[in-house]
Amino acid sequence: MVPGAALVEPPDLNEATPEDQTVELTTVEKEVTISGKKVLAETYNGSLVGPTLHVVPGQHVTLKLTNKLRTSTNLHFHGLHLSPEGHADNIKLSVQPGQTLTYDLDIPKDQPLGTYWYHDHDMCAKDSGASMPGMTMPAAPKKASCAGTESQVGAGLSGTIIVGDSRASLPSDYRRVTAHTLALKDAQISSTSSIVYPDGVLEPASPTTRLVNGQYRPTLTMKAGETQLWRLANVGYAIDYDLQLDGGTFTVVNQDGNPSATPTRVKHLLIPPGGRFDVLVTAGAPGSTWLRTLAYSTGSDGDDYPDTTLMKVNVQQGDGDAEPAAADTPPGAATSPQLTGPLTGALPDLSGETVAQSRSLVLSDDGGNNFYINGKLYDMKPTFDKPATLGTVEEWTLTNTANQNHPFHLHTVPFQVLSVNGVPQPPADYRDEVIVPHSVNGKPGKVVIRMRFTDFTGQWMFHCHITGHEDNGMMGSLNVVAAGEQG
Repeated sequence: MVPGAALVEPPDLNEATPEDQTVELTTVEKEVTISGKKVLAETYNGSLVGPTLHVVPGQHVTLKLTNKLRTSTNLHFHGLHLSPEGHADNIKLSVQPGQTLTYDLDIPKDQPLGTYWYHDHDMCAKDSGASMPGMTMPAAPKKASCAGTESQVGAGLSGTIIVGDSRASLPSDYRRVTAHTLALKDAQISSTSSIVYPDGVLEPASPTTRLVNGQYRPTLTMKAGETQLWRLANVGYAIDYDLQLDGGTFTVVNQDGNPSATPTRVKHLLIPPGGRFDVLVTAGAPGSTWLRTLAYSTGSDGDDYPDTTLMKVNVQQGDGDAEPAAADTPPGAATSPQLTGPLTGALPDLSGETVAQSRSLVLSDDGGNNFYINGKLYDMKPTFDKPATLGTVEEWTLTNTANQNHPFHLHTVPFQVLSVNGVPQPPADYRDEVIVPHSVNGKPGKVVIRMRFTDFTGQWMFHCHITGHEDNGMMGSLNVVAAGEQG
């Protein structure tokens, strides 16, 4: 593969408009080009990085998904506040080969502006037509197979969603800065130049090629002293990114689609599979630098990732307006701006709210390929007997007894992280995913979160977002009922 080509944005599925829209996605195996190398992948509309879906709060989107793969598939709209039932964000739906399914998405009027993503979420065993461990589902048609989430996302089935424009949440000086979407995913390219593994299991620790917008080490160009907004989205199937911009900093203005209550300037960003950050970055004097992912370990039973360069940043002489800001900075990247919060649209702090119910979830594994929540493989039955009630706030304690990290994701609403291993987190720290740290010397990792149940009754899902773990049992659900109902 040839590095160094100019960065190309992911293709757009549609234009951003407040009018109701109808859009179409087609899943199809196709030979794609990764920096000069031809590779067989599973794609949306023929693109290794799925086309970006643009939506606006209050909008109705009709999305038609046509499946031309050899396996069944479906869609999950990760982070969006949509009904988990019907033809909305219902991962129990399955589109068989040759079929088209229509999704009806009512984007809430108060959906926070930011970066989200979509991907396959089919709940079945690899290429067998069977179910996940412990699950009973109707048999697939004779000629249809069912590759799980790990295989399909690993083969390419993911893309970004942009709700509105998060620059509208920023102070006026930053609302017109240039924005880039940087979709991070890796490709385990086989000896036959394929990333489609219908008969095998992907292994996150295996050698892999990390890509930005489907490109190998592309080059992004900035002007000296310029500040940009980068929408960073880990749309891969399992691998973490510990991002660093050599010589510079990131100012976090949005996490997992939620405007920051306390914008923070940091030197590196740990992004689990499925995580997203909108950040401000500032160029220094003319020169170059690198966006890289640092060496990172997920635990003794997890994976060790090497330090890897991802994208070159070339800084050129500006037009004069931005140069004074860069005059005393080193070549390449510089310190990003410091903002005060809360930013427009930041969600309220739940730490002082009345807790209607507390729950405990224990994440564990058997050292092999079985992964558990509260000692059970997912079997389509609710994890808890007692349902949650709309309008209430709950507090959950997530405990990880395993020797590897587990990134925990909740569908339908974001949650506020109160503490990680006993360390309090910033006020109103909202996400839809959090890494629950691995155990150390027999002491489990622990995260405490709170969430408010709003708008939608039905079966709300949660799971580890290492897709091989969710495919192999580390998933659960909770029935949510209206006030006065018993479930």
